Amino acid sequence: METVIERILGHPLLTIALLLLCILMLYAVLKRLVKMLVFLAVLVASYFGYVHFLEEDYPLPELGISDRWRETVLPLLPEDWNHTLLDGNFSGLSEWPAEGETHPKD
Repeated sequence: METVIERILGHPLLTIALLLLCILMLYAVLKRLVKMLVFLAVLVASYFGYVHFLEEDYPLPELGISDRWRETVLPLLPEDWNHTLLDGNFSGLSEWPAEGETHPKD
């Protein structure tokens, strides 16, 4: 591998040609990335424009799950989230545990 590098660096014309080839390839890759970013920006802007201008004609539907949520899910949830779930930093405790104690007292 070292001999190949020495041969390339030994010929200044070959070094310049390879350097120009690398620069052209880098330019082509960056040009394509910029085109993709511009295309993505146009798509995002057109989507937000579409949503903004057609919001009055086609409003989003109301989900109306808040009453069902209160009736079905909230009774199943624990009363104190910090004591029933694993809470390693004891953020739900009103006072710090004793030295060496790892679990809160119930």
